[in-house]
Amino acid sequence: MHIPFHYQVSEYDCVPTTFINAISYLFERNEIPPMVISHIYLYSLDTVGRDSRFGIGGTSKYAVRLLGNWLSSYKMKKFSVTTEFLEKNEVHLREGSRICSCLEDGGIVLCNTLLSKSEQHYLMLIRIDDGWIYCFDPYKRVSLRGMRNRVSILPDEEIHAPNLRVRTQWMEQEESKRFCLGPASIRECLLIWRN
Repeated sequence: MHIPFHYQVSEYDCVPTTFINAISYLFERNEIPPMVISHIYLYSLDTVGRDSRFGIGGTSKYAVRLLGNWLSSYKMKKFSVTTEFLEKNEVHLREGSRICSCLEDGGIVLCNTLLSKSEQHYLMLIRIDDGWIYCFDPYKRVSLRGMRNRVSILPDEEIHAPNLRVRTQWMEQEESKRFCLGPASIRECLLIWRN
């Protein structure tokens, strides 16, 4: 039995929520070891914000990379994945990219995007089709202003359906705009395939 996608419970837990959704997308509930869930939360929310408040900055790219490495090395009878961490110029959506190949091969992509010049947010990319990237955004949204014909909220119709679509050309931008990959210096994503 596959489990429906979840939404984040705070302003900061987009990364662990996206990891949990990725695992529930690739595996049925009885195939997911509790150790996997434990380590997702153990390695996430590792930043320190103002006044030494732990987790206020969300999850660092180092934690995403560490968790990807750990998931690749953790093997059980019914659980095995391959991961690949990409950053900077490796992260793009042009034809033949590692991201496109991963999605075409049945994998999923956890991708860092911008919400503002200083705020970043992880989405789970599910597929690319006809000039659109179909994603699951773990932050529940009811509307988007100023994004007409670039970003659309989709209805929650199925347990593993995307809830957001972004024009590929829009997301590919190096500008610091909402739902864009942004400058090459901050780009990062994790590719995950089921073995």
